[in-house]
Amino acid sequence: MSNHSGSYLINDVLQRLEKFEVFKFLGKEKTQQLVVDIIRRADRDDCNPGEILEDIGPRLGICHYCLKPAEQFADDGICIDCERKLDADDPE
Repeated sequence: MSNHSGSYLINDVLQRLEKFEVFKFLGKEKTQQLVVDIIRRADRDDCNPGEILEDIGPRLGICHYCLKPAEQFADDGICIDCERKLDADDPE
């Protein structure tokens, strides 16, 4: 069972950090590492990476599916590589 409230709380904190330009201060690589570290820690409390990165993942350049940096994203917030892999696995 997913900890939805915890996931959205983290999402809200990330959105506020972005609003206050904290990520500009850190730079792209450090921001990505910090966010991935937070998501990995939140996983221990059943938080959901998709909810944590909702609306902000592509802006930060982080795929919520593989948790890797990316430049291009599909409409659902996952990177193009993951989108291709998922499409290839789909038996349709």
